[in-house]
Amino acid sequence: MRRLLVVFGLVGLLFVGGASSASAHVIASTGYSTVHQDGSRVTWLLSLEYDVLGRAVDLGGPVTDDGQRAQALDNAKERIAGYLHDRVVVSVDGAACESALETTSVGQRATKAYADLGLVFDCPGSTGAFSLRYDVFDTAEAVADDHTNLAEYAFAGGSGRTVFDRSHHDFGVGDNTMASSSVQFGKMGVEHILLGLDHVLFVVALILGAASLRSLLQVISMFTVAHSVTLVSTLLGGLSVPAVIVEPLIALSIAFVAVENLLGSTRHRLPVVFGFGLLHGLGFAGSLRITDQVSPELLVSLLSFNVGIETGQALLLLAVFPLVLLIRRTRVAVPAVRSATGVVAAFGLYWFAERFFLT
Repeated sequence: MRRLLVVFGLVGLLFVGGASSASAHVIASTGYSTVHQDGSRVTWLLSLEYDVLGRAVDLGGPVTDDGQRAQALDNAKERIAGYLHDRVVVSVDGAACESALETTSVGQRATKAYADLGLVFDCPGSTGAFSLRYDVFDTAEAVADDHTNLAEYAFAGGSGRTVFDRSHHDFGVGDNTMASSSVQFGKMGVEHILLGLDHVLFVVALILGAASLRSLLQVISMFTVAHSVTLVSTLLGGLSVPAVIVEPLIALSIAFVAVENLLGSTRHRLPVVFGFGLLHGLGFAGSLRITDQVSPELLVSLLSFNVGIETGQALLLLAVFPLVLLIRRTRVAVPAVRSATGVVAAFGLYWFAERFFLT
């Protein structure tokens, strides 16, 4: 009896913990920035998730479409400007530039509504050491568990990209190195897969259906190759598939693999995983936005991001596969594994219905 409780306790911890994370206010929020210098004037196009911004700034009552969202942003323009004033800062030689929120609009990204905010900074000069400070959605404000902003910048002193997160709020133009950028994008890749519950449960479904370590490594390798192909093709090759198609199919892939496990129909697992891996690669690409031309720095950033994804995937395997092996050595192996697989399938079907019918 004690062993039974331990086994189901482990399974429950794995999936109920994931479910509670999914139902929390926000697991992770991703923003995007394009910062451009034109003489003494700096423009900063900032894209933030509309719902998360609404938690930080009162945007009014519930809205159902982009027209209402656009109106809510326009009505709250002064409050948004006040919120961003000390959180998004451009400085020259330590002197802060005067900021103003000029435009607000609504966009869509990965089935989510985004607030596109056009900030303009009038600086005391066009030469000197420019620096950026970004401290939006600090975790102390309790509007997001984690927030990352991918920023592309173009200044007279240099151009490229950087990542702002809870441990990186300040950036000096010209200080960025290829090594530091690689670390940032690698970290972003790790966080993206580990904080993305749909990607996590897909890998968990593969683990639950693997008969041996060898078969698991084969399917994970196939998944890696497939999502790497579409990640690179999307960001560098111009491949474009709307998120409204990709996101529901990612959810369906979780349910499909889990149901295959329950039916014992895994003979064609490798081609199935390859096909679904292509979909997940499109999902991974949705967390990045590349607008500049191909360069060695860009290639290193993308490679680092992909390595981060594989690192997060490896950490997930190391955490879950030994647990599954432990469960399989108990008397309740079959019901425990099938119950866990059923939970994964239920999540996938629920997300598919939510993303397909309610988006």
